Amino acid sequence: MKFLRMFELPKSKEIVMIDLKEYKRVLTFFAHPDDETLAAGGTIHKLTSLGAEVHIAIPATGIHSRRNTQENKKRDTDLIELRKDCEKAMAVLGVQPANIYLGSFPDNEMDKHSLLEVIHWLEEIIKRVKPELVLTHHRFCTNIDHQHCHEAVVVATRPGLNEHVTVLCGEVPSSTGYLKPVQWEPNLYVELSEHNVESKIKAMETYKGEARPDPHPRSREVLNALAKVRGSEAGFYFAESFMISKIFA
Repeated sequence: MKFLRMFELPKSKEIVMIDLKEYKRVLTFFAHPDDETLAAGGTIHKLTSLGAEVHIAIPATGIHSRRNTQENKKRDTDLIELRKDCEKAMAVLGVQPANIYLGSFPDNEMDKHSLLEVIHWLEEIIKRVKPELVLTHHRFCTNIDHQHCHEAVVVATRPGLNEHVTVLCGEVPSSTGYLKPVQWEPNLYVELSEHNVESKIKAMETYKGEARPDPHPRSREVLNALAKVRGSEAGFYFAESFMISKIFA
């Protein structure tokens, strides 16, 4: 398994290949349940298939802002069901239930909490997991929670003595790349097998009410097509794309 990293120089192009097997402990930090699957479901499945220990941290419930007129009792029931969906989805990707961390920050309102609160929550998980690789949102996602997560990761993974954490930003369809001044310009691709892609789609379909019919960005057809497009950009049949925040190779 290899990463393909590309970046433009004035008169040349450099390609760097990195062996994914080097990463034994991986943490994903995406705002809401299903974001991790949309952005990196195929990569997560491949990592676990290679024997990596993958941990999933999700700070926001993904419920409150869209259903804020519901009674608290109904909302609590939804949250319990969402946790079950998350565990089922992650099981498809090979992640153990004990490695899933769900926070209580409100959906689309994480900015109402100080960034320091989010950082502290993340830092406690990082101390426990000791990840070598962190996957998270790009800072120019349209969703405010996604932006908050990115900033928290930047702070929480600052280099320390013998602490070198690679951070890659994933692509969430319908959210990533729409906010100026930066569009989605990936410089690292993870090659996927057809089985990795199918596992990603099955995991996504486990989230009740989140998968959509074609041609929605969260539909089976579009997710499969996107994997093919990203693969074609890097000379693979299938791939997921990332932008490098920082990398230790």
